[in-house]
Amino acid sequence: MATIWKSKTAPRQVDQPALAGDVKSWVAQMSDEASVQLSDDDLLETQALFNDELIIDHFDGDWAKVFVVNQKDDSDSRGYPGWVPAKLLTDRQITYPPVTSTVRVAVKTAQLYDANKEPLMVVSLGTILPETGIDGDFLEVATPFGKGYLKKEAAIVPFAEQNAGETMVAMARQFLGMRYLWGGISAYGFDCSGLAYTLHRVLGFEIPRDADDQREGGMPIAPEAILPGDLVFFAYNHGKGYVHHVGMYIGNGKMIESRTPGKTVDIASLTEPKFAAEFAGFRRYWR
Repeated sequence: MATIWKSKTAPRQVDQPALAGDVKSWVAQMSDEASVQLSDDDLLETQALFNDELIIDHFDGDWAKVFVVNQKDDSDSRGYPGWVPAKLLTDRQITYPPVTSTVRVAVKTAQLYDANKEPLMVVSLGTILPETGIDGDFLEVATPFGKGYLKKEAAIVPFAEQNAGETMVAMARQFLGMRYLWGGISAYGFDCSGLAYTLHRVLGFEIPRDADDQREGGMPIAPEAILPGDLVFFAYNHGKGYVHHVGMYIGNGKMIESRTPGKTVDIASLTEPKFAAEFAGFRRYWR
Protein backbone atom coordinates (compact mmCIF):
# COMPACT_ATOMS: atom_id res chain seq x y z
CA MET A 1 0.00 0.00 0.00
CA ALA A 2 1.08 3.59 -0.50
CA THR A 3 1.24 6.37 2.05
CA ILE A 4 0.30 9.72 0.54
CA TRP A 5 2.36 12.59 1.96
CA LYS A 6 1.67 16.28 2.43
CA SER A 7 4.88 17.16 0.58
CA LYS A 8 7.99 15.53 -0.89
CA THR A 9 10.02 16.68 2.11
CA ALA A 10 7.59 15.42 4.77
CA PRO A 11 9.00 11.88 5.31
CA ARG A 12 11.50 11.44 8.14
CA GLN A 13 14.22 8.83 8.55
CA VAL A 14 11.81 6.67 10.55
CA ASP A 15 9.42 6.70 7.58
CA GLN A 16 11.69 4.82 5.16
CA PRO A 17 9.67 1.56 5.32
CA ALA A 18 6.53 3.49 4.34
CA LEU A 19 8.32 4.92 1.30
CA ALA A 20 8.86 1.34 0.15
CA GLY A 21 5.21 0.39 0.73
CA ASP A 22 5.91 -1.66 3.88
CA VAL A 23 3.38 -0.08 6.20
CA LYS A 24 3.34 -3.06 8.58
CA SER A 25 7.04 -2.69 9.42
CA TRP A 26 6.76 1.10 9.48
CA VAL A 27 4.01 1.16 12.08
CA ALA A 28 5.57 -1.63 14.17
CA GLN A 29 8.91 0.14 14.64
CA MET A 30 7.56 3.67 15.09
CA SER A 31 7.58 5.13 18.61
CA ASP A 32 4.53 6.78 20.12
CA GLU A 33 6.32 10.13 19.86
CA ALA A 34 7.07 9.64 16.16
CA SER A 35 3.47 8.57 15.57
CA VAL A 36 2.08 11.69 17.26
CA GLN A 37 4.45 13.87 15.22
CA LEU A 38 2.73 12.70 12.02
CA SER A 39 -0.32 14.62 13.21
CA ASP A 40 1.32 17.49 15.05
CA ASP A 41 3.44 18.38 12.02
CA ASP A 42 0.70 17.46 9.50
CA LEU A 43 3.01 15.17 7.51
CA LEU A 44 0.45 12.82 5.92
CA GLU A 45 -2.60 13.21 3.74
CA THR A 46 -3.99 9.67 3.52
CA GLN A 47 -3.11 6.20 2.22
CA ALA A 48 -4.03 4.19 -0.86
CA LEU A 49 -4.52 0.42 -0.82
CA PHE A 50 -3.07 -1.93 -3.42
CA ASN A 51 -4.79 -1.51 -6.82
CA ASP A 52 -6.41 1.83 -5.93
CA GLU A 53 -6.57 4.17 -8.90
CA LEU A 54 -4.58 7.41 -8.74
CA ILE A 55 -4.71 10.36 -11.12
CA ILE A 56 -1.19 11.67 -11.74
CA ASP A 57 -1.01 15.45 -11.86
CA HIS A 58 2.73 15.59 -12.55
CA PHE A 59 6.08 14.08 -11.64
CA ASP A 60 8.82 15.89 -9.76
CA GLY A 61 11.98 13.81 -9.60
CA ASP A 62 11.24 10.54 -7.80
CA TRP A 63 7.84 11.77 -6.63
CA ALA A 64 4.39 12.18 -8.16
CA LYS A 65 1.61 14.58 -7.23
CA VAL A 66 -1.52 12.44 -7.27
CA PHE A 67 -5.23 12.32 -6.50
CA VAL A 68 -6.74 9.19 -4.90
CA VAL A 69 -9.84 8.65 -7.04
CA ASN A 70 -11.95 6.58 -4.64
CA GLN A 71 -11.42 8.91 -1.69
CA LYS A 72 -13.84 11.80 -2.09
CA ASP A 73 -12.64 15.13 -0.75
CA ASP A 74 -14.11 18.60 -0.93
CA SER A 75 -10.76 20.15 -1.90
CA ASP A 76 -10.68 18.62 -5.41
CA SER A 77 -13.19 16.78 -7.58
CA ARG A 78 -10.48 14.37 -8.74
CA GLY A 79 -10.00 12.86 -5.28
CA TYR A 80 -7.78 13.16 -2.25
CA PRO A 81 -4.53 14.99 -3.15
CA GLY A 82 -0.97 14.35 -2.04
CA TRP A 83 2.52 13.18 -2.92
CA VAL A 84 3.67 9.58 -3.37
CA PRO A 85 7.02 7.98 -4.30
CA ALA A 86 6.85 7.22 -8.02
CA LYS A 87 8.25 3.71 -7.41
CA LEU A 88 4.94 2.76 -5.76
CA LEU A 89 3.02 3.42 -8.99
CA THR A 90 2.69 0.87 -11.78
CA ASP A 91 4.95 1.73 -14.69
CA ARG A 92 2.75 0.22 -17.39
CA GLN A 93 -0.70 0.65 -18.85
CA ILE A 94 -3.20 -1.71 -17.23
CA THR A 95 -5.92 -3.32 -19.32
CA TYR A 96 -8.17 -5.55 -17.28
CA PRO A 97 -9.85 -8.61 -18.85
CA PRO A 98 -13.63 -9.09 -18.62
CA VAL A 99 -14.65 -8.96 -14.97
CA THR A 100 -17.29 -11.19 -13.40
CA SER A 101 -17.50 -9.35 -10.07
CA THR A 102 -15.52 -7.33 -7.54
CA VAL A 103 -13.51 -8.89 -4.71
CA ARG A 104 -13.21 -6.93 -1.47
CA VAL A 105 -10.78 -8.24 1.13
CA ALA A 106 -12.92 -8.72 4.26
CA VAL A 107 -10.30 -10.08 6.69
CA LYS A 108 -7.57 -8.11 8.44
CA THR A 109 -4.92 -9.17 5.94
CA ALA A 110 -4.80 -11.71 3.12
CA GLN A 111 -2.10 -13.35 1.07
CA LEU A 112 -2.18 -12.43 -2.61
CA TYR A 113 -0.66 -15.02 -4.93
CA ASP A 114 0.78 -14.55 -8.41
CA ALA A 115 -0.25 -16.38 -11.59
CA ASN A 116 1.67 -19.47 -10.43
CA LYS A 117 0.01 -19.35 -6.99
CA GLU A 118 3.28 -18.30 -5.40
CA PRO A 119 3.03 -15.70 -2.59
CA LEU A 120 3.22 -12.20 -4.04
CA MET A 121 2.33 -9.86 -1.19
CA VAL A 122 0.04 -9.41 1.80
CA VAL A 123 -2.89 -7.05 1.23
CA SER A 124 -5.04 -5.24 3.78
CA LEU A 125 -8.68 -5.27 4.73
CA GLY A 126 -10.56 -3.17 2.19
CA THR A 127 -8.36 -3.98 -0.82
CA ILE A 128 -10.50 -4.14 -3.98
CA LEU A 129 -9.63 -6.29 -6.99
CA PRO A 130 -11.57 -7.28 -10.13
CA GLU A 131 -12.57 -10.96 -10.12
CA THR A 132 -11.99 -12.78 -13.39
CA GLY A 133 -12.81 -16.36 -12.42
CA ILE A 134 -12.76 -19.14 -9.82
CA ASP A 135 -10.11 -21.85 -9.54
CA GLY A 136 -10.97 -24.37 -6.85
CA ASP A 137 -10.48 -22.71 -3.46
CA PHE A 138 -9.09 -19.59 -5.10
CA LEU A 139 -10.60 -16.47 -6.63
CA GLU A 140 -8.79 -15.40 -9.79
CA VAL A 141 -8.24 -11.65 -9.77
CA ALA A 142 -6.69 -9.03 -12.01
CA THR A 143 -3.84 -6.99 -10.52
CA PRO A 144 -1.35 -4.41 -11.81
CA PHE A 145 1.11 -7.32 -12.04
CA GLY A 146 -1.24 -9.48 -14.09
CA LYS A 147 -3.27 -12.50 -13.03
CA GLY A 148 -3.39 -13.17 -9.31
CA TYR A 149 -5.21 -15.31 -6.78
CA LEU A 150 -6.82 -14.88 -3.37
CA LYS A 151 -8.21 -17.67 -1.24
CA LYS A 152 -12.00 -17.56 -1.22
CA GLU A 153 -12.19 -16.99 2.53
CA ALA A 154 -10.34 -13.68 2.16
CA ALA A 155 -13.49 -12.16 0.63
CA ILE A 156 -15.93 -13.57 3.21
CA VAL A 157 -16.82 -11.27 6.10
CA PRO A 158 -16.02 -13.37 9.19
CA PHE A 159 -19.00 -12.06 11.16
CA ALA A 160 -22.61 -13.19 10.78
CA GLU A 161 -24.52 -10.18 12.09
CA GLN A 162 -28.13 -9.08 11.55
CA ASN A 163 -27.38 -6.22 9.15
CA ALA A 164 -24.58 -4.17 7.61
CA GLY A 165 -24.42 -1.75 10.54
CA GLU A 166 -23.88 -4.50 13.11
CA THR A 167 -21.39 -6.20 10.78
CA MET A 168 -19.29 -3.03 10.63
CA VAL A 169 -19.33 -2.79 14.42
CA ALA A 170 -18.09 -6.39 14.66
CA MET A 171 -15.33 -5.65 12.14
CA ALA A 172 -14.30 -2.58 14.12
CA ARG A 173 -14.05 -4.46 17.42
CA GLN A 174 -11.17 -6.59 16.11
CA PHE A 175 -9.03 -3.44 16.10
CA LEU A 176 -9.59 -2.47 19.74
CA GLY A 177 -6.28 -1.49 21.29
CA MET A 178 -4.58 -0.73 17.95
CA ARG A 179 -2.65 2.53 17.92
CA TYR A 180 -4.11 5.50 16.06
CA LEU A 181 -2.35 6.30 12.78
CA TRP A 182 -2.74 9.78 11.31
CA GLY A 183 -3.93 9.33 7.70
CA GLY A 184 -4.36 5.58 8.18
CA ILE A 185 -6.97 3.51 6.30
CA SER A 186 -5.54 -0.03 6.62
CA ALA A 187 -5.46 -2.92 9.06
CA TYR A 188 -2.10 -1.56 10.28
CA GLY A 189 -3.59 1.66 11.65
CA PHE A 190 -6.51 4.05 11.26
CA ASP A 191 -7.30 7.65 12.00
CA CYS A 192 -10.87 8.35 13.09
CA SER A 193 -12.39 8.89 9.66
CA GLY A 194 -10.15 6.25 8.07
CA LEU A 195 -11.72 3.60 10.30
CA ALA A 196 -15.23 4.65 9.25
CA TYR A 197 -14.18 4.87 5.59
CA THR A 198 -12.62 1.40 5.42
CA LEU A 199 -15.40 -0.38 7.33
CA HIS A 200 -17.93 0.98 4.84
CA ARG A 201 -15.63 0.24 1.89
CA VAL A 202 -15.42 -3.46 2.78
CA LEU A 203 -19.21 -3.76 2.45
CA GLY A 204 -19.37 -1.73 -0.76
CA PHE A 205 -20.69 1.55 0.69
CA GLU A 206 -18.89 4.57 -0.75
CA ILE A 207 -18.40 7.39 1.73
CA PRO A 208 -16.06 10.41 1.75
CA ARG A 209 -12.59 10.11 3.28
CA ASP A 210 -12.68 12.80 6.00
CA ALA A 211 -15.00 13.37 8.94
CA ASP A 212 -16.20 16.79 7.83
CA ASP A 213 -17.16 15.47 4.40
CA GLN A 214 -18.70 12.33 5.91
CA ARG A 215 -20.99 14.49 8.05
CA GLU A 216 -22.17 16.37 4.94
CA GLY A 217 -23.40 13.17 3.25
CA GLY A 218 -25.36 10.13 4.32
CA MET A 219 -28.82 10.11 5.89
CA PRO A 220 -29.34 12.35 8.95
CA ILE A 221 -30.58 10.23 11.85
CA ALA A 222 -32.50 11.47 14.88
CA PRO A 223 -31.06 10.40 18.26
CA GLU A 224 -34.06 8.19 19.00
CA ALA A 225 -33.54 6.31 15.69
CA ILE A 226 -29.80 5.68 16.02
CA LEU A 227 -28.61 2.12 15.29
CA PRO A 228 -25.25 0.30 15.52
CA GLY A 229 -23.16 1.18 12.48
CA ASP A 230 -24.33 4.78 12.27
CA LEU A 231 -21.66 7.48 12.41
CA VAL A 232 -21.55 10.09 15.16
CA PHE A 233 -19.73 13.39 14.63
CA PHE A 234 -18.10 16.01 16.83
CA ALA A 235 -17.23 19.61 16.03
CA TYR A 236 -15.56 22.59 17.60
CA ASN A 237 -17.59 25.53 18.94
CA HIS A 238 -20.04 23.32 20.83
CA GLY A 239 -20.84 21.18 17.81
CA LYS A 240 -21.44 24.09 15.45
CA GLY A 241 -17.94 24.56 14.02
CA TYR A 242 -15.51 22.42 12.03
CA VAL A 243 -16.14 18.67 12.32
CA HIS A 244 -12.94 17.14 13.69
CA HIS A 245 -13.89 13.64 14.88
CA VAL A 246 -16.11 10.70 14.00
CA GLY A 247 -16.97 7.47 15.76
CA MET A 248 -19.30 4.56 15.01
CA TYR A 249 -22.28 3.95 17.26
CA ILE A 250 -22.34 0.46 18.81
CA GLY A 251 -25.44 0.68 21.03
CA ASN A 252 -26.18 1.57 24.65
CA GLY A 253 -24.98 5.13 24.25
CA LYS A 254 -21.47 4.13 23.20
CA MET A 255 -19.28 4.34 20.11
CA ILE A 256 -16.13 2.69 18.83
CA GLU A 257 -13.49 5.13 17.59
CA SER A 258 -9.85 5.58 16.71
CA ARG A 259 -9.56 8.20 19.38
CA THR A 260 -6.67 10.56 18.75
CA PRO A 261 -2.90 10.62 18.03
CA GLY A 262 -1.05 8.79 20.79
CA LYS A 263 -4.13 6.79 21.78
CA THR A 264 -5.78 3.64 20.44
CA VAL A 265 -9.02 2.29 19.01
CA ASP A 266 -11.37 2.21 22.00
CA ILE A 267 -14.98 2.31 23.12
CA ALA A 268 -16.26 5.59 24.52
CA SER A 269 -19.50 6.85 26.01
CA LEU A 270 -21.28 9.62 24.14
CA THR A 271 -21.84 11.25 27.53
CA GLU A 272 -18.13 11.86 28.11
CA PRO A 273 -17.94 15.62 28.77
CA LYS A 274 -15.71 16.27 25.72
CA PHE A 275 -18.04 14.41 23.37
CA ALA A 276 -21.32 15.61 24.87
CA ALA A 277 -20.16 19.23 24.49
CA GLU A 278 -19.12 18.80 20.83
CA PHE A 279 -21.84 16.50 19.45
CA ALA A 280 -22.59 17.41 15.81
CA GLY A 281 -25.08 14.80 14.64
CA PHE A 282 -25.56 11.26 13.34
CA ARG A 283 -25.41 9.98 9.75
CA ARG A 284 -26.19 6.60 8.18
CA TYR A 285 -24.60 5.33 4.96
CA TRP A 286 -25.53 1.65 5.20
CA ARG A 287 -28.88 0.18 4.17
